[in-house]
Amino acid sequence: MTSKIPSREPDLTVREVAEAIHLNPETVRILARQGVFPNAYKTGAGKSTAHIRIPWADVEAYRKKQPRVHG
Repeated sequence: MTSKIPSREPDLTVREVAEAIHLNPETVRILARQGVFPNAYKTGAGKSTAHIRIPWADVEAYRKKQPRVHG
């Protein structure tokens, strides 16, 4: 199975981030709310139904902090 790396522009959706780092989309939403992706933002007026966008730089920083699995 190959991992499709999304383009670096524009900022990524929760689903795109989840696919890139192999997590469930809800986990990505939780991480964004916890500040793991410091530049994440909501589209629209910031309502609870607004979509979250995450810059690729935040995703890369998260990936670099993760332990490597050797096997």
